[in-house]
Amino acid sequence: MLYLIGLGLSEKDLSLKAFELLSKINNIFVDTYTNYFDFDLLWLEKELNKKVIQLSREDIEKRPIFLDIAIDQDVAILVSGDPLVATTHTDILLRAKKKGIKTKIFHASSIYSAIAETGLHIYRFGKTASIPFPEENFFPKSFYDVILENKGRNLHTMLLLDVKKEKNLFMNPKDAMEILRSIDKDCNIQDIIIISRISHDSQRIIYGDIEELLKFNAEFYGLPPHTLVVPATLHFAEEEYLISLAEIYKNTKN
Repeated sequence: MLYLIGLGLSEKDLSLKAFELLSKINNIFVDTYTNYFDFDLLWLEKELNKKVIQLSREDIEKRPIFLDIAIDQDVAILVSGDPLVATTHTDILLRAKKKGIKTKIFHASSIYSAIAETGLHIYRFGKTASIPFPEENFFPKSFYDVILENKGRNLHTMLLLDVKKEKNLFMNPKDAMEILRSIDKDCNIQDIIIISRISHDSQRIIYGDIEELLKFNAEFYGLPPHTLVVPATLHFAEEEYLISLAEIYKNTKN
């Protein structure tokens, strides 16, 4: 059987049910490619008293030896966040089923649930979008259309920031805001919420005018992972909660 197990937002988010299962399995892999990954694998290996094998993009897409093993043995693949947020993992499940391999999912916390720590109401989020790194002859702007569409419906927009693991590149909030401002010529977007390292001890929630936030250098926002939210008109309860916990950088001039 193939088990797809969510690690949550840090290695210690692993559920008791998942931990008990892993203690009985010898073939344990971890996907370090699909999402930003900064989990303490040495700690996890020590707790399990087992080796955890890291999977690269090639291992997942072209050399899926874990599927061959899962034909007659139990195999676990650990995934940061929730296993089924990324389409890569849905594809793994489909390939397993085509080989006649039984599968089981262990869900976990992800940014899609943790984003509520900002105080914004989950039901008021519209479509999620990703901001990619611009490249030569490649500068997609569809994420901006998503923001405008959501704003037109008075819905918040969660923006995921690009990760290029093979180049060790992780988009910083400053990079993302500069890209956003370069497209938003009419300044339709004024306020931004930045969520840094959610669920970690170094977690920060920052709220302010995009122009004020652009005054800080990239180092101000710290290490990844980061997520941005373009808020719609805030409900009074959302605003009260957000202001009570966030670092505020708003221009108070009239």
